[in-house]
Amino acid sequence: MTQTSPPQSGHLTATGTTQRQRILDIALALMAQRGVDGTSMRDLASAAGLNVASLYHYFPSKRELLVAVLEERGFISDLTSPSSASLTRDPAGALADLLDDVLRSMLEVEDFIRLMMGEVMRGDETAFAVGNELFAATQASLERWLEDSEPEMCQGPGPGAVARMLRAMLVGLFFEHVAGVLDDGDDPAKAFRLRAEEVAAVLRSRSGSGGD
Repeated sequence: MTQTSPPQSGHLTATGTTQRQRILDIALALMAQRGVDGTSMRDLASAAGLNVASLYHYFPSKRELLVAVLEERGFISDLTSPSSASLTRDPAGALADLLDDVLRSMLEVEDFIRLMMGEVMRGDETAFAVGNELFAATQASLERWLEDSEPEMCQGPGPGAVARMLRAMLVGLFFEHVAGVLDDGDDPAKAFRLRAEEVAAVLRSRSGSGGD
């Protein structure tokens, strides 16, 4: 990977840009270059033109820094909340809409997800912990939606099993996109929508319920 210099403090001083957001922007740039483990809080403080004590005022740990990046990008609402909306941003009226919303939200933060994938595969403990919490929140969110909106679809295996299958499908589709085998051409959002509709049709066919 070609190494480039991290953004300097003077490059991120647009009106309305907060110090906190500026730190997050610099952190993401550094982590994309060096990985999570290779980016120390001292490195980040230096790149942001801060002393370490000031940086810890905003983010007491590297884990909280990663969570903050997810929250600032709208990828999650609150990992610590049992009612977290997880990967979904807005209530969806149909299963295809729900799956499409999740996939599009992942696409909006693709660079960060690629970074997280790489760090998890390298065994980084911080990325692994955040990933585990995100998966758990997503599982809970999908289960709640299925229980409320599609109880017939969950008959037999139960909402937990259906949610786990959907979660695995979402991750698998995104990985296909990253690996270049999704056949999405120049429009991955369109390909994701088609896959979401396919999955909804298969599950509805199995449950015998009506169309979306």
